[in-house]
Amino acid sequence: MPVVAAKKKPAKANKRKTTTPKPAELKDTRARRSETIKFLTLDETRRLFASITDKRDKAIFLLAYRHGLRASEVGLLRVSDLDLKRLRVMLHRLKGSLSGEHPLQADEARALKAWLKSRDTDSPILFPSRRGLPISRQMLDVLMKGYGEEAAVPKDKRHFHVLKHSIATHLLDAGAELRFLQDWLGHSNIQNTVIYTALVSTSRETKARQYFLKLPRL
Repeated sequence: MPVVAAKKKPAKANKRKTTTPKPAELKDTRARRSETIKFLTLDETRRLFASITDKRDKAIFLLAYRHGLRASEVGLLRVSDLDLKRLRVMLHRLKGSLSGEHPLQADEARALKAWLKSRDTDSPILFPSRRGLPISRQMLDVLMKGYGEEAAVPKDKRHFHVLKHSIATHLLDAGAELRFLQDWLGHSNIQNTVIYTALVSTSRETKARQYFLKLPRL
């Protein structure tokens, strides 16, 4: 009688186990990310802007700080993006962020008018270089390093992107809601906004420690 070989059962595919991060783990991740973010204190911000007297640079830094612009987004700005009568500016965001129209504050409008009046070019680019191209990221970092040194800003904060981190932190510290900040910075994912909450908590903790040290011990 012929022997029939037993059929082997097909090996089961190894299923990769997926785990959902726990809230505490997400919090730790956000905390680690926030530790790498540098931002200016309000006093450092005042000193920085006090050191900027050039009309073009004043307009650049004010727009970048107030509206959380990346260096490359500053170069995208055109004169036609401005509506100074309505106090509006059209911002063009990069890296998946959302573009949109922003309101301008009165001091921003004054800085922009002063720059436009002093320009000796009819370039459609709002902030052109000497070669007529949009001002580069490298040049903006050079400017930030120069003004930062003059204003005695810590060396590790003398990079242009610190302006975006600074306005995010300052708005939250002033009581802005998270959804407003997400919209203001053009974040498509609110998780990119949430990381700033850890910075505000640290800022408040530092201030509280300073203030309470001045109070009588009970």
